[in-house]
Amino acid sequence: MEDKYDLLVIGAGNGGLMAACRASKMGLRTLVIEKHNLPGGAASSFVRGRFEFEASLHEMPDLGEGEMRGDLGRIFDELGIKVDMVTIKDAFRFIIEKDKERSLDVTIPHGKEKVIKYMNEVCPEDSEAFEKFFLAYDDITKGLEYIGKSRGNPDPEVLKNEHSNFLKIMSMSTGEFFKYINMSEKCIDIMSAYWPYQGADIYTIDASRYILMIYGFFVQGAHIPKMRSHQLSVAIMNRACELGARFLFDTEVTKVLTKDGAVCGVEVDDGRVFKATAVVSNAFPEVVYSKMLDDKSLIPKLELQKANAREYGFRAFSVYLGLDIPPEEVGIKDYTIFISTTKDTQALYKSAGSFDGDEYAIDVCCPNIAIPDCSPKGTTIMILTKSYTKDVWANISEEDYVRTKEKVASEMIDRLESIMGFNVREHIEEIEIASPVTFARYMQSPQGSVYGYVSERWDGMSSRMLSAGSERTVPGLFFVGAHGEMLSGFLPTYTSGNRVGYQVLGYVMGGGV
Repeated sequence: MEDKYDLLVIGAGNGGLMAACRASKMGLRTLVIEKHNLPGGAASSFVRGRFEFEASLHEMPDLGEGEMRGDLGRIFDELGIKVDMVTIKDAFRFIIEKDKERSLDVTIPHGKEKVIKYMNEVCPEDSEAFEKFFLAYDDITKGLEYIGKSRGNPDPEVLKNEHSNFLKIMSMSTGEFFKYINMSEKCIDIMSAYWPYQGADIYTIDASRYILMIYGFFVQGAHIPKMRSHQLSVAIMNRACELGARFLFDTEVTKVLTKDGAVCGVEVDDGRVFKATAVVSNAFPEVVYSKMLDDKSLIPKLELQKANAREYGFRAFSVYLGLDIPPEEVGIKDYTIFISTTKDTQALYKSAGSFDGDEYAIDVCCPNIAIPDCSPKGTTIMILTKSYTKDVWANISEEDYVRTKEKVASEMIDRLESIMGFNVREHIEEIEIASPVTFARYMQSPQGSVYGYVSERWDGMSSRMLSAGSERTVPGLFFVGAHGEMLSGFLPTYTSGNRVGYQVLGYVMGGGV
């Protein structure tokens, strides 16, 4: 008798794990195939010496307790996913400094009332703008809730008459929205600090997505798994297994098979074939379309047009430091520090397209501030991250690769010490450097993109969700991950994976149509 599944998931990344867990919860026979020997993709950790480093996660919103429990927390509860999460005290410290001149240095707390109180102190003229910001959040959540209930096929008249503010906001960039609500320049500067988490400047990022993110961090707080994101990946995998899912590691999917105009299964690297009614892919659409799909004539024209029009998001460059002194001797007191040379996010984004741009931005994360025992007593872990907007590493020769990687890392450490006064370099016990090439090799993501695609206004979260019911891929083929309908980030990839699980159920129960 032929072995057939309701759902095959290509890749055990965040979205794939959640889709598998949700599908299994609803009784679908599910198989996850992962080429690596561990689940999680970027949601993982690695050990160097006596330090265990977090590969990519800095923080996540939406996982508070009680009234602060967000949508993702409630999804985890409903699915039975249990992870020991730690709350981060403050949202971030944001410093803008260039040529020894510091123009901004603020530390934003977590909690709606605390944020409002602090912002009233530093930007007293913005109380009305902040009120409009919170009202906009309500409008967006109501609009998205309606889209969800309509299963991607909203009634235009209902949107126009009952969700007009949502439609207006979703047509704006973040920068335009801030201007629209008459937010002061100083307040805009502060509110723009999270732009690296979105991978585009504030005049490109769609407002709805940014508002949801800021609200999640400011109001519901930020959290991290006590044992790093690998703990979270394993918890989701284990729960999916308890619900009946099967996982196959060290196995690469090489072909997506079709029959009678729809997906019917996959072939793996050793020649085995697994049949299924639906396939969910963590791999980028253009990778599936160009290299894996056996019948390319089935690809809708619009899908090819979108694949050609989209640009890859941030390619990450991270420096992982294990220091032989405790945080207080380093001089660091904050979990998250954003450091920039300018408030102009467009200039920062442009400069990130080369090795020698005029402007510079670094994200600094110190897990010890939230979890003191995340490294041996008397030591500190620090993770420095910058990102590239172009595939600049493609022009580096194999002979120059290591030298270039070490040069960029050294410059980041120099800037950190110069701006923050931290005592870092002479106390480095372990160092690991991950360039976009590293991420490309490990994650198999084009150009090392860890952010999927750039969040263009025509292709933002709201527009993708609005069109989800009308823009079809190959029948039976679904996509999850940073390139999915809710775009990049841990929270969006988890929640969109969960949504796709429901979509797969509808497809399978409908007989594969």
